[in-house]
Amino acid sequence: MNGMKNRLNLLHLRLLALFGAFALAVASFIAYLHDETAGLYCAAILLCYLVFLLALFLISRKSAFQEGAGESLSNLTIDFLSKLGSPVLLVSDEDTVAWYNRAFSELDGGVRYGAPCSAVLDGVLTLDRIKAKTELNDASPLELRFGERSYSVSYFRTDVSKKDFYLTIWSDVTELTETKLLLRQKNVLVAYIVVDNMSEITQGIQDSYRESSAKIGAILSEWAASLNGILKEYERDKYILLFEERYMNEIAAGKFEILDRIHAAGSSDFGVPLTVSIGLAQIDGALSEKENAAKISLQLALQRGGAQAVVKTETGSDVYGGRTKTVQKRTKIRSRVIASELVSEMRASSNVLVFGHKNADYDSIAACVGVARLSMYHKIKVNIVVNENDAVVATAKQMLGHIPEYDSVFTDAVRGQEMLLPKSLVVITDVSNPDLFESPEIFANASRVVIIDHHRQAREFDRPLLISYIEPTASSASELISEILEYALPPSTVCKEEAELLFAGILLDTQRFSRNTGIRTFGAAVYLRSEGGNPGSAQSLFKYGVSEFMKLAILESNVILFRGIIAISQYDADNETENRVIAAQAADRMLNIENIKASFVLALVGDAIHISARSDGSINVSLILEKLKGGGHFDMAGARLTGVSMKQALIMLRESIVEYLDSGNKL
Repeated sequence: MNGMKNRLNLLHLRLLALFGAFALAVASFIAYLHDETAGLYCAAILLCYLVFLLALFLISRKSAFQEGAGESLSNLTIDFLSKLGSPVLLVSDEDTVAWYNRAFSELDGGVRYGAPCSAVLDGVLTLDRIKAKTELNDASPLELRFGERSYSVSYFRTDVSKKDFYLTIWSDVTELTETKLLLRQKNVLVAYIVVDNMSEITQGIQDSYRESSAKIGAILSEWAASLNGILKEYERDKYILLFEERYMNEIAAGKFEILDRIHAAGSSDFGVPLTVSIGLAQIDGALSEKENAAKISLQLALQRGGAQAVVKTETGSDVYGGRTKTVQKRTKIRSRVIASELVSEMRASSNVLVFGHKNADYDSIAACVGVARLSMYHKIKVNIVVNENDAVVATAKQMLGHIPEYDSVFTDAVRGQEMLLPKSLVVITDVSNPDLFESPEIFANASRVVIIDHHRQAREFDRPLLISYIEPTASSASELISEILEYALPPSTVCKEEAELLFAGILLDTQRFSRNTGIRTFGAAVYLRSEGGNPGSAQSLFKYGVSEFMKLAILESNVILFRGIIAISQYDADNETENRVIAAQAADRMLNIENIKASFVLALVGDAIHISARSDGSINVSLILEKLKGGGHFDMAGARLTGVSMKQALIMLRESIVEYLDSGNKL
């Protein structure tokens, strides 16, 4: 109808233009008869008018052609969409059905013009979902499911008469989706399994070892058979498992119950837990990539203390288990290997930078001093990066003050950055969480890094390390460094003051040899004593000041029992630095309360809230505080919260405790 009106209007204009040309021609003729000059002027005007009419005719003809083509294309588009085999739905900006084709009416026989979208296909498509993706500039199709079919819905926004409409085209991708699911289910996963402590438990008794090894192998074989997988023992007490991903949901739902089965088998035979660690790769890619990811996951499981499964996924790592306290290793073979590797890396370095964690304690600073002694022996320039305001650092500098080699060893993080060279070796002790490093900037810029720690590794590193010696079964970083020094240095090389600092580090983390000790712990103490270290001098470093003693009394008088087995206390009367040490001391003493299995002390330190946690070995406090971005040992851990009040910190801690106690194996 609009096209007909436009054509009639165009005809009227053309007739009017012809009449004007005729009138000008007559006027020109009459003017020429009366005056030749006037006639010529009129003729010129007539010529210009005719040129104008010709141009106007050409333009109008082009416009008419475009309009006709547009109408034809519009009719063709509507006809095409109407006959299209895929369902098409036009949604108005008012969330109602504006138009649909025959295929869509076959998909939903109850669709009606003007009906709300919520009444179409059980409301699987809404205008809000389309607008949300449009606002994010996300042009990817919507993935919807209706009945037993899956659809990929492409959408296009259009403006008609200043009103928005959304054209949706539905593609049936059911077969493609099912094929993808089948391929996903058949995706082969790779897992590495290692028995954690067989040699420590059987103590080298061959008959006991064979019996236990066969029992563990039988349990793992039975588990692999239930997964229709392939299990091979590639080395003594080390296995590789291949199975399809279709079984992964069942394994995750059971929270890797294989860990509990093996734990129970070991307990029934020996009275102590026999555990395994599992590293599994649930990722896409070639088998070689999965195998490498499984190795990394296994390493993380072992560095977190063993007795757990770490699953590497496309988005991160999931951890299961970790509720069994592992048995300390008796052999020092790895210490000897690490000592050799560390010396080799030092000799290949231009200089060595050593640091521990923020808010240094005796274990951290002593381990740094031990590494410095090793570097000095091999005549490699070394510097220890510290915070000069830490009280422990001041005490250590005072103890080492009369040793000339330490005159310029201690430095701060700013000068440490300036000392960092392409061939510098950075050694980090007593910490493996980058958030807690004394100088995260040096770590970020260094290309050659070694980490020596005894805490559970909370997460993967974003780049490879030269040496990663993380041994959660060790009592302290000082114990690990003492073993390295014993193998790497001749006797009587360590100074008396250095040995006493290392003694203090062990005393701190073992609570005067009362907790988390093993044969290797006492072996390290014997070595330090032979180097001139005096346990009495080391013990004197832990005496209380009057202020500390009073605060300790306040903390012990504010104890709250939670669920009958957890003791919690708090202190926020001031924010002195000493509160962090007092919190740790209070947590230790609160474990002596009858029936208490774990203790947590919150103290205000600076602008943050510090949490110290201790356990009698039946509760993994490290898992609890990892939820608060902290961590540590199975029975000794810490965390630091910023931007929260003491009340909020208490709520967060209680929520993490409840989740741990109620969640089974996975936290």
